[in-house]
Amino acid sequence: MPELPDLEAVKSILNTQIAGVKIERVEVLQPLIIRQPTPDEFISMMRGNAISEIERRGKYLLFKLKSEHVMALHLMLVGRLQLCDARENRKARTCFIFHLEGGKQLRYFDSKLMGKVYLVEKGKLASIPQWKEMGPDALDEKVTLEVFRQRINRHSGQIKNILLTGSFLTGIGNAYADEILFEAGIYPFWPMKSLSDDEMERLYHAMRSVLVEATEITTDRMQGDISVEVRDFLKVHRREGQTCPACGGRISQVQANRRITSFCPSCQQK
Repeated sequence: MPELPDLEAVKSILNTQIAGVKIERVEVLQPLIIRQPTPDEFISMMRGNAISEIERRGKYLLFKLKSEHVMALHLMLVGRLQLCDARENRKARTCFIFHLEGGKQLRYFDSKLMGKVYLVEKGKLASIPQWKEMGPDALDEKVTLEVFRQRINRHSGQIKNILLTGSFLTGIGNAYADEILFEAGIYPFWPMKSLSDDEMERLYHAMRSVLVEATEITTDRMQGDISVEVRDFLKVHRREGQTCPACGGRISQVQANRRITSFCPSCQQK
């Protein structure tokens, strides 16, 4: 699933390449992903419009439009955007295509058709289901250590599950939850209530440092190809059996509730 660093990289690249560009024509090939308004209304409202700027909130990319509307796109598990020449072959399950002024195309493809697109008036993002329940962005400057403590104390259960809870903070997914916990030296299945003040502070600083560094690496490594997933620099996630970069031990991996959790048993002791 694309997470905060991936989406920040996509946002940055698109802002340099298509901000201000007119959408000349729209094709919707998989109407299922257009949740609001109807696909026909979506085509009519997007055709002739222009993308002013791309922003991000949690796992949503927000395309601000000249018409004072916002297209909110959630890529879900496997959705990806592609900015390419019109002559390039379409990927399987291409869902929509924006034919842009100048000849390029912005495409969205999604093998599971789980992505969600909402086109709403500026200022009405709260009409998107569960939007109002989202917590602050994980890298929001207003999320200080004190705010982090206050918000996390509203939750109970295993610490990794809380990191993945959108009402706590938004933007963190399975991969970066593993990386944050490894950086903090915290066992992912610890109950949150068992964390000491020092561990809580380590977790906060690990969250910020991991996400910022990953965003920088991902943006650089994408090199303009927003359809690729850059994850080969991660230290523990999906590295079962490989050498821990911190202690030289072996990385472990467990699967529970259809979710893989990777960690170092030595660095993240119970």
